[in-house]
Amino acid sequence: AFLTLVYLYSSFTDPEPYLLVGHRNTILRIDLDRGDQELVVSGVGKSILLDFHYRAGRLYWVNIHTGVLSRADLDGSHRKKLLSLGKGVSGLAVDWIENSIYWSSRKRGMIQRADSDGKNKSTVLQDLSQPSSLVIDPNQRYLFWMSAGETPSIQRSDPVGGQRTTVLKVPDRLLALALDPVDRRLFWVQQGSGKASALGSCDYNGNLINVINQPGSVCSNPDGSDQCNCRIGFTLSKKGGYCEDINECALWNHGCSLGCENIPGSYFCTCPEGYLLLPDTKTCRGKLFPCVENGTLCDHACTHTQEGDVCVCPVGSTLKPDGRSCTGCLSADGGGCSQVCVTLSPGRWECECQPGYQLQPDGKQCKATGPPAFLLFANGVDIRRVSMDGSGSWTLLQDPEGSLRALDYDPVQNMVYFVSGGQKQIERISVDGGSRELLLSTGPDSLPEGLAVDWVNRKLYWTDGGLSSICCSNMNGQDTEVLISEKLLKPQAILVHPQAQKLFWTDVGSRPAVERSGLGGLGREVLVSAGLVTPSGLALDLSSQRLYWTDLTTGQIESARLDGSDRHTLTQNQVGRPFAVAVFEDSLWVSNWGDKQIYRLDKKTGLNPQRLLMETVQPAAITIIHPLTKPGMDPHTHTNSHTYTQTLTRERERKERDYILSPDQDECFSLSCDGNAQCVLGVGGAICQCLNGFTKNGQICVDIDECSEGLAECLSVGSECVNTDGGYFCGCRSGFSEDGHQCKDIDECRLKLHTCVANAECLNTLGQYKCRCRESCFDEPMIPMDVTPPWRGGMESCPSTHDSFCLYNGVCLYFPEMESYGCNCLPGYIGERCQFSDLEWWELQQAEQEKRRNTAIAVCVALLILLLSIAASITYCYRWERDRERER
Repeated sequence: AFLTLVYLYSSFTDPEPYLLVGHRNTILRIDLDRGDQELVVSGVGKSILLDFHYRAGRLYWVNIHTGVLSRADLDGSHRKKLLSLGKGVSGLAVDWIENSIYWSSRKRGMIQRADSDGKNKSTVLQDLSQPSSLVIDPNQRYLFWMSAGETPSIQRSDPVGGQRTTVLKVPDRLLALALDPVDRRLFWVQQGSGKASALGSCDYNGNLINVINQPGSVCSNPDGSDQCNCRIGFTLSKKGGYCEDINECALWNHGCSLGCENIPGSYFCTCPEGYLLLPDTKTCRGKLFPCVENGTLCDHACTHTQEGDVCVCPVGSTLKPDGRSCTGCLSADGGGCSQVCVTLSPGRWECECQPGYQLQPDGKQCKATGPPAFLLFANGVDIRRVSMDGSGSWTLLQDPEGSLRALDYDPVQNMVYFVSGGQKQIERISVDGGSRELLLSTGPDSLPEGLAVDWVNRKLYWTDGGLSSICCSNMNGQDTEVLISEKLLKPQAILVHPQAQKLFWTDVGSRPAVERSGLGGLGREVLVSAGLVTPSGLALDLSSQRLYWTDLTTGQIESARLDGSDRHTLTQNQVGRPFAVAVFEDSLWVSNWGDKQIYRLDKKTGLNPQRLLMETVQPAAITIIHPLTKPGMDPHTHTNSHTYTQTLTRERERKERDYILSPDQDECFSLSCDGNAQCVLGVGGAICQCLNGFTKNGQICVDIDECSEGLAECLSVGSECVNTDGGYFCGCRSGFSEDGHQCKDIDECRLKLHTCVANAECLNTLGQYKCRCRESCFDEPMIPMDVTPPWRGGMESCPSTHDSFCLYNGVCLYFPEMESYGCNCLPGYIGERCQFSDLEWWELQQAEQEKRRNTAIAVCVALLILLLSIAASITYCYRWERDRERER
C-alpha cells in the first residue's frame, strides 16, 4: 500500500490532517488521533501510487498494473480517468502550484509530466538509473527521486529537468522517499543486507543527516533492568514507561534573579520588559549605570556592577569571550550565520540557508549549489570572464577606444549587454563569444553610465548622465522611453529587483544619493544621501535583501536594507578608490580605480581584502554569473512582458491621474470625475472612466475587492489575500512568517512558542501546532529515550497534607529521591511555593537586600564607634599614668 499524509487547511476541507491509505483495492481516509476509517474510493487496483492537489481538493492515483491515471474529489465524487501512463510507473507527484502531474518509470528510466487535466504530456528527464518514489516541493521548485544505480542515491532537479544533482548516496537499498516542505527535509527508509530497516533524514542539499535504527522499545535499559533511563533534565513518568521534562523553574534552584522559562530538558532566565540580562545569564538589571571607563568599547551597552564594568547584550544575544562583542540573531553579526539565523530560545539559535545554498560543516556558512560561478567585468578596452579567484581569464570582446564601463547579464538568453561609451550605443553579445549586435544609439548629447537587465519582465534599463535621465526599452532595444528625468543630475549605477518591482540607482551630481522607484518610475524616494560624495557602484544581495554601494571619492563601501535603514560602513580606504561592486555568497568583489585592480572582501565586515591575481587595464562594472544571482527566470516565456506591462500600466494610470487625457479640455473640466477615475474621449464626447482596480460609472468609483471575488492569485498555502484600494497583496496567515519571498510555517514547537504543558508533546502542523499527551514509552516513540543518566527515578503527586503547600493554584510535586517538594507555578508567579509574583518577588528581594545592607552599615558604624571609644579610653589611661609618673 502507498501511504500519504495529507495536510489540508482551506475553506472546503477539514482543518485537521489525516491519512490517505491505498489498501485492498480501495483508498481509505484514516483519522490520525482516533484511527477512524472512512472509504474514499473503491475499485482503484490492488497496487497504486497516489498523491493529492490540496488547493483543488482532488486526489490522483495510478494503477501500477494497468498504468491508468485517475482522479476524484477528496470526498470520492467526480471520479475520472485522465491518462494512460503505461505499465511500470514507479512514482507519482502532484505540483499543486503549477497544476502539473509528474510520474517516473523505473524500466524506461524517465520522468514525465502533464497538466493536471491530463493534457500536454512531455518528458522532463530521461536516461535515468531506475528512478522511483518521486516527490516534489512546488514552493522551492525541486523534484526528488530515488535512483537504484551501482550506489543507491537520492537525486534532485528543477521541475523542467535542469540543475540535476545528486543529493545523497547511501550504502543500503532505498525503499521509500518523502519530504517535509515546511522544514525542507527529506525522509527515507533504507534496508541493509540483514533486512534491518532504518529511517533517515537530511536537508534538501544532503546535509544535516540523521539515520535512526528503528528500536523495538523506546526504553533504554543498558543494565538489563526493566526501568527506563532518562537523560539530564528529564525524569520518569508515574508509570515508569517514558521520560518527561523536569520543570527546573518550579524547583527554585535555577538561580534566576527575576524570571525563569522552562524548556524540555533545561531552562533559561528571562527579564521583564525594560530589564537586561547580565552576562552571567542569571541576573536582571533594570537600570544601566554608567560605566566608569572603557564604556565605548562595548558592542551594545555597558553597565557598572559591584564587580566592575561589564558589557551587556540585547535580548536573545550572548556576550562573546572577548567580553565586549555580542553574538545572536539580533546582534550585528547575525549569530555568525551567512544567511538565515533562527532563534530557538534566548541565547540559542541555529543557522539556515536560502534555497539553492548548502550549509557547510561549520553550521554557519552557506555555499551556492549548482554550476561554478564566474566573474564578468568591463575592463575599459575589453570585457573579460574569469573564475572567482581571478584565474582562467578569457576575453569576451575588445574595444580599442577604451570606453567599456557598464554591463549586465541576461540568464534567459545567455547574453551580455554592455554600453560602448565612445560610440554612445548599447550592444549585446553571447556570453560564449561571437559577433556584437547593436541594439540602439543613445544620441550625441547622451552619456550612458549604468546598465541593468530585468531578466524576469524582459526590460533593459540604463542611466544617462548627459541627459540626466533613466531610460528603458525592451530586450531588443525597441520601444525606448524616458522613465525619470526630473530632479536627476548625474545618474550613475543602476540595478533592478524584479521580485520587489523596484529600480535602484545612484546619483553622483551635486546632490549625491542612492534612490529607488517602481519599475515604471513612480514611488520615487531617496534612500541614502548623508555623507555621500561620489556613489559610483551599486549591488543587490538577494539572499539578505541588502544594498551595497561604493563611493569613489571617500573610499567607503557601505550597506543598508532595501528601504535605506540599518546603514553601516564596511570599510574605508582599504580598497583605495572603489568604483563598482558585486556580491555573491559571503563576499564582495570591488573594482579599484586607484591601482586598477579587483579585490575580494567579506561582505559583513569588510575585512580581509584580497587582490585577484590578474592583469587589468581599467576594471569597472562587475557582474557574477550563476543561477542564484538572478533567480525566478522563465526560459520558456522570455518574450512575455505581461507582468511588467501590468505594473507599468497601473503606475502610468496613477501618474496621469492629474492630467486631462481628452483633447477637449473644456469637456473634461466640466465633468466631476472621481478621484480614482480619469477623463477620456469617447464616441459621444469626454467621459469619466474608473482606473484599473475600481468599478462604477466614473463619477463614482468603488474599489474592486479582488479577494472576495476570487480574482486574487495568492497561491502559497500560507498566504492570504489582503485587499487594498485598486489592488491587493498576498500576506501571510497566522502561523506563518514571510522570509522575503514566500510564507513559511512557524515551527512553534522548535521556537518554544507553544503552550503545551510539561507532560505533553508539541507537534508542529501547518500554520499551528497540537499538544498530544504522552501515555507510555511504548505508545510514544518520539518521546526522549536517551541514554545517559544521572537522573533516574520519578516524581509523584503530593499527599493530601500538602494540598495548600503551593499558593495561587500552583501544582504540588514530590520528588522521592530528593525527598523534597516543589511547585509548578502558574504564569506570573514564582518562588518555592509560588508565593511571589514576578515583580513583587523582585521588589521584596531588593527590599531584603537593602535591609541587609543597612543592617551591615549600622553594625559597621557601631563597631567603629566602639573601637574609637576603646582607643580613646586606652589613650586617656596611658596619659593619666604617664602624668602620675612625672608628678612622682
